[in-house]
Amino acid sequence: MNNNDQQWLEKVKAKIRDFANEYKAVYSRDDRALAAYFEIGCFLSLIQFYKNLGFKGQIQNPAKDGSFKYLTTPNGNPNNFSFMLMTSEQESFEIRQQVRIESHIGEFVAFTPDLIVIPKDQKILDKKDIDYASGKRRFFYITSDKVIAAHECKSLIPFPELLISFLGTLLAGHFWYENSKIEEIVDPTGNHLAPALFVGGSARALHLKMVRGLKKAYPINIILGLHAGNFDLLGDHAEIKRIKNPIQ
Repeated sequence: MNNNDQQWLEKVKAKIRDFANEYKAVYSRDDRALAAYFEIGCFLSLIQFYKNLGFKGQIQNPAKDGSFKYLTTPNGNPNNFSFMLMTSEQESFEIRQQVRIESHIGEFVAFTPDLIVIPKDQKILDKKDIDYASGKRRFFYITSDKVIAAHECKSLIPFPELLISFLGTLLAGHFWYENSKIEEIVDPTGNHLAPALFVGGSARALHLKMVRGLKKAYPINIILGLHAGNFDLLGDHAEIKRIKNPIQ
């Protein structure tokens, strides 16, 4: 592990401790891979983003011992893990990890983003499919018309294929993208972070041009350099795109 990895990892651990102290919950496991820590750091930063906009957070579905059960793989049942309810006078919604989206673009098109923002009390659907785990486990999902925003967290150095692949999350995971007037959704005063790709590493000059081009063409965020430890999405140097709730 290099010095940069150690620095951001320690900051994420500090965020986990602060979150635990504020909400009286503890991290339920000590042994996590770097990728899982990075995802948790992004999750907590997203919560802080909403808190900075005036939303109040409340832990939902904590473990019996009071721990916050993070879900950092796509294999778990989301109903067995914790998530955050964010509320304000304007709206209420949930921030969840690893909830599969069943897309509107075609039958059997489904994928699991790292973070997802959905309306409050939105039911996680489930079904059995013989082609999924040989029918031994249920297939948990939410339909893309119920997705406010889906986000990906990659503890990597950015490269063109990674940046382009995030467009699949936008197109397949957000029904509103093809069925709404984007100019009416993107709003610098909006309550939500536009679909975001969180990236640990920093980009070179040529890749930065690509990032700027993608952000100009699509209602997305590509947030780079998080290994440097700056997870403040509303900081002085943050350049993010916000949206109104597109399914309200």
